[in-house]
Amino acid sequence: MGKQILAVIAGVVVGVLTIFAIESINMVRFPWPEGLSMEDTEAFNAYVASLPIDALLTVILAYALGSFVAGFVSAKVATSKHMVIGIICGALLTVAGIMNIMAIPHPMWFNIVSLIVFIPMAIFGVKMALNE
Repeated sequence: MGKQILAVIAGVVVGVLTIFAIESINMVRFPWPEGLSMEDTEAFNAYVASLPIDALLTVILAYALGSFVAGFVSAKVATSKHMVIGIICGALLTVAGIMNIMAIPHPMWFNIVSLIVFIPMAIFGVKMALNE
C-alpha cells in the first residue's frame, strides 16, 4: 500500500512540475504587464482574456504532457494496480484543473478540453510505461 501511495505522490509531483515548466514558456512569451498582480482579479482576468489562442494551446499541451508524465512515473513506481494509480493521478490533476477554471475565467472551449485531457493522457502514460 505504501508503494502505491508513493507512486501517486511521485506521479502528481512530477506531473505538476512538468505542467509548470511548460506553462513557464508562456511567462516568457507573454510577460505580465508591469504592476499586474493576481490579487487584482479584474486586471488579471483582463490580461488572461487578452492572450492569443496559442498561449491557451500551450497550457493545454502542458496539461496533456504533465498528465502523461504523471501516469508514466506512477506506473514505474507502483508495484501493482498501475492503471488505477495512473487514473488517480489524472483525477487529482483534473481537480487542480477545475480549481484553475474556477479561479481564472477562460473560454468555454478551453474549459472543456482542459477537463477531458487529464485522465486519458495519464492512462496513455501508464500504457507506455508498461509497454517498455
